[in-house]
Amino acid sequence: MAFALSTAHQIGLALTGAAFIVFALISSFVLPSRNPDFPGRRRNLYLVVCAAFFLAMLAAVLVFGREEPTSEAATGATTTTPKLPPGDPAAGKTQFAASGCSACHTFKPAASHGTIGPDLDNLKASAAKAGQPLDAFIATSIMDPNAYIAPGYKPGIMPKFPFSQKQVADLVAFLSSGQ
Repeated sequence: MAFALSTAHQIGLALTGAAFIVFALISSFVLPSRNPDFPGRRRNLYLVVCAAFFLAMLAAVLVFGREEPTSEAATGATTTTPKLPPGDPAAGKTQFAASGCSACHTFKPAASHGTIGPDLDNLKASAAKAGQPLDAFIATSIMDPNAYIAPGYKPGIMPKFPFSQKQVADLVAFLSSGQ
């Protein structure tokens, strides 16, 4: 988890932890060796300081361990789709066939009858269920196949293809045109 934190948060968490550890070592080894009656009459003060260090460590974990909000959380959207260049449906059809999409998906314009993945003839309904515009839904489903899982299917079935933005735009143009 510490690797996922920003540098400032790592430093803040480390400094608070170090102060807590130094206090624990001093109060366990140094102070009792100098004063065998430690904490003696100042027991209540020592307990307050211990509680303060404990609460400071908890607060540091809560403050410094908090993840930065992503653009998804800020906008309330489930995924963000990059701006794609204009797509070519004919190139998308070729890409669909070359990538083996026909083996898993049914899509009449591609003359495919796969049953491993969702039926792509129903993309408009699927996009509506996901609450996304059709083109954004298609692009997201290609770039991040687990962003929306169609009912009856399991995550992790569709591989994540290393498509360029142009290839994704062509596939989106082909799938959304229904030709």
